[in-house]
Amino acid sequence: MRDYHRKENGNNQSSNRRDQSQHAGSRMALRPSRRKAYRTSGPPRLLLVGANHRTCPLDSRERLVRHVTYARLKRLAGRNPPWEDVVLLSTCNRVEIYTVSRTLRPAEATLKASFAPIAGPESLYRLEDVQAAAHLFRVATGLDSVAQGERQVADQVRRAPSGRPEDLRAKGPLAVLFERAGRYATRIRGLAAVDDPAASASHAAVRYLRDVVPLPHPAVVLIGSGKMARLAASALRGRARIIVVDRRLEKAETLAAYLGGTARRLDDLRWALLDADVVIAATGASKPIVSLRALTDIVEARAGRTLWLIDLGVPRNFGPRARELPGVTHMDIDALGPWASRPPSPAALARAEERIREESRAFVETLHSEGDDAVATLRRAVEAVRTQEVDEALARLPAASAADRAVIEKLTRRLVNRLLHAPTRRLRELDAKDRAVLVRSFLNSWRGLGGGRG
Repeated sequence: MRDYHRKENGNNQSSNRRDQSQHAGSRMALRPSRRKAYRTSGPPRLLLVGANHRTCPLDSRERLVRHVTYARLKRLAGRNPPWEDVVLLSTCNRVEIYTVSRTLRPAEATLKASFAPIAGPESLYRLEDVQAAAHLFRVATGLDSVAQGERQVADQVRRAPSGRPEDLRAKGPLAVLFERAGRYATRIRGLAAVDDPAASASHAAVRYLRDVVPLPHPAVVLIGSGKMARLAASALRGRARIIVVDRRLEKAETLAAYLGGTARRLDDLRWALLDADVVIAATGASKPIVSLRALTDIVEARAGRTLWLIDLGVPRNFGPRARELPGVTHMDIDALGPWASRPPSPAALARAEERIREESRAFVETLHSEGDDAVATLRRAVEAVRTQEVDEALARLPAASAADRAVIEKLTRRLVNRLLHAPTRRLRELDAKDRAVLVRSFLNSWRGLGGGRG
């Protein structure tokens, strides 16, 4: 994984240097004209611009969560956006924008402008086509996370397209890509041998607590009752005295009953913090839930007792200045890296990468064919034959289970994609007229030989 990202980031750095020379000193240079109608020619391309925990510090990333929005993208793109499809992906470890565009330069400029001025070229990476698709598969699989192999991010990837405003395309190539990346995540994690339920930031927090906090049965205040909070709480069950704090008391009571702990409203947080040894905060709040002044008062009232704050929120649930208070150890999600899961072995990673490349190439081949009538015609013809053959085979296997049918469907799709990969690349080396003539001639001959039967 490190080798891949070293290569990827190396490519990004050289690209970023070019970007700096093109846009040096001028924020306005990042903004395409809002009135310009861009020429659209050639096949649609997949473009990704983003910032993650490797390229951008948490101080900036948590600001990007609030800064990079669909409303901002719409404002920067104007009436004629330089893309056909767009999805914003925001998780604990990254903020990324994926687009499908036939005009990459203005699309890239608009995407980079959406990150400015918080994240400049030195904090951004840019990937195209197969590399961009492969990156999303790694993200969904958890291979690009602090806790490698985490499962929660696959759901975030799968849901990302449905989080778009209604005026953006609800259906399109990116919805297909994100759904596919989320669906294949479990399988690819298995190939990478990182399919461990304890691979998460929540479990990293618990491992940190066990390694660092010198108390046999600490009093732990758990703020929030969402998925991250529940994961941390489950790992602590029976190992700590737990107080669950949530805006909704009934939710806190349900989780506390399962854990054998107690529940309090968020309004009672101050009193819970006075008694706590450890605080694990995992809420989706957009700003700190305790002000620095209030936290200072609490620390003074504790009379020197150490307080460990483990902050899993992005944006953080406690402001970054909390670490400056005497007697407070503040660990944010990036700082928990040493307690995250171990990376996969080189052999296992190679298996996972092979599958990622295969799925990424298949998606991009299909995407490119949308802008090429001849290639699209060829793929539709082959797909029609594949579908017919699969239907006939399954009709002879009435006892086949849904899982068996899925295996056959997947096998034939992969076989078709592999067989068409090289011919499709060769076709695109020809000009459009020759490409159309060759495909038409091939299909006529093929059908004459019975290849297009039915």
